[in-house]
Amino acid sequence: MSQHNDRPEAQRIDDVPPAISAADVTAYLRRHPELLANDPDLIASLVPPSQSTGRNVLDMQHFMIGRLQGQVRMLRDIQSDLIEASSLNSFAREQVHAAALRLLDAESFEHLIEYATGPEGLARVLGVRAATLCVETANGVAGIGIRGVRVLEPGGVDRIMGIGERCRLAAHVRGSRGLYGPLAEEVNSEALVRLDFAPGAPPGLMALGGFEPEQFHPDQAVDLLEFLARIVERCVRRWLDLPPAR
Repeated sequence: MSQHNDRPEAQRIDDVPPAISAADVTAYLRRHPELLANDPDLIASLVPPSQSTGRNVLDMQHFMIGRLQGQVRMLRDIQSDLIEASSLNSFAREQVHAAALRLLDAESFEHLIEYATGPEGLARVLGVRAATLCVETANGVAGIGIRGVRVLEPGGVDRIMGIGERCRLAAHVRGSRGLYGPLAEEVNSEALVRLDFAPGAPPGLMALGGFEPEQFHPDQAVDLLEFLARIVERCVRRWLDLPPAR
């Protein structure tokens, strides 16, 4: 009878959880450092209302406050960067849309080329130092072609862009006279976009040269430049009565 009554008592004693030591708490927090970051109320309870509880607590308070201040500064910087990037993207989109409308409004092929390559056209609207259109020629003679279009030797687009590359952005460059002519010395960054006018037609190139060394750089998105290049292609096909590109 006595042994029967002792068994439930032994089970109750075994069910009592062991005491948690300070070392256990420390070890747990080290394994789960996100606990305090995800529980601001717990952090607040760890910061004492006064600085009279000892040097160790005071040091902890300064550490936690400093860490929180650092996180706030980081979040403010991220917010500022996002706002700035959003504003720049919006401005760039407006520039490209304005340029596209002007290209579509061209009243002749000559007017189209003048706007695409002249200082008061694409270059001014996009805020770049130079804007040029280039096309490969079959006679192997490079230079300035008719109506201001610059002429490249056969294979010149692949040589400049890389085989099969559609778009290339580069910072800190020395402008090429073959692309920008007398404005080459003022070009320190560039955006190059391949142009496909029609099946069987030689490829072309739209080159935008920026004065600032990082006005164009490889980390930038290229969707707006690709869009503008497709507008140029369609405008050229319309005025030269070319078939659509494949």
